[in-house]
Amino acid sequence: MKILVTGAAGFIGSALVRALSARHPQAHVVGFDIVPPDAPHVIVGDIADPQVAASLVDRDTTHVYHLASLVSGGAEADFERGTRINLDATRGLLEAARRHGCAPIFVFASSIAVYGGDLPETITDATPPLPRLSYGAQKLVCEVLINDYTRRGFIDGRALRLPTIMVRPGAANTAVSGWASAIIREPLAGRDYACPVGPHTGMACLSLKRTVEAFVHAAALPTAAFGSDRTTLLTGISVTAQEMIDAVQRAGAGRKLGVVQFKPDARMQAIMDKVPQATRSERAARLGFTSSASIGEIVADYMATLK
Repeated sequence: MKILVTGAAGFIGSALVRALSARHPQAHVVGFDIVPPDAPHVIVGDIADPQVAASLVDRDTTHVYHLASLVSGGAEADFERGTRINLDATRGLLEAARRHGCAPIFVFASSIAVYGGDLPETITDATPPLPRLSYGAQKLVCEVLINDYTRRGFIDGRALRLPTIMVRPGAANTAVSGWASAIIREPLAGRDYACPVGPHTGMACLSLKRTVEAFVHAAALPTAAFGSDRTTLLTGISVTAQEMIDAVQRAGAGRKLGVVQFKPDARMQAIMDKVPQATRSERAARLGFTSSASIGEIVADYMATLK
């Protein structure tokens, strides 16, 4: 049993590798990422290189968890690299599976960036995808490819449309939602933080713990559970910036917390004013995926990782 995880040194990927190694102790779990050579248990390379992507899947590969990507802000700033990483590399993995005839379970990290335009406050299974960023367009094309490669029997695909995942440790990446992790992470570390959006700015959120559970669960479901549409929207609860701060203050009672000040950036605020406030998927519930119960649970899950 060979399990490949791309983006394995990342926020979600590193947690997923640990979970899969614990769940499948006899399996060969292979991580891949573009990380420093001393990163443990991870093969280093640039998935934007077509030869690298094509080499990662072989005839012994039973599972692929494809998380590697250049996220929203990065893909918008560098269209060519975003296309190579987010679209071409995915096709390279799919083609390698087709050539080797291994038909792996292929779990893909998609995003609610596939939605755009004049969106409702809550995205549901009925909301049509209409991406307005290159990142979202690339993710949507990959979903279509996964449907088609599955139809032809080259893979057994499953794609998860992710809301904002919290709480990201360390420095923020190029995602426009990076403030949502910082507003929790920084005060708990005793550092002050200037939030670039206003207190009533909200978004759809899911904890890292529930996200990892979702990837593991997606791979364990029988093929027939998904039908011809292999993509599932995950439910993300609605949380505002002020509610995040309030949850930190409750959970961090007795700790020396950093102070959060609201210093809205006009460009960032304009972007965030257009994002959905929540996602709700009856399909995900039927399939047994579990959402976060509250922002308190998300903060508690993060604090558990600090001990």
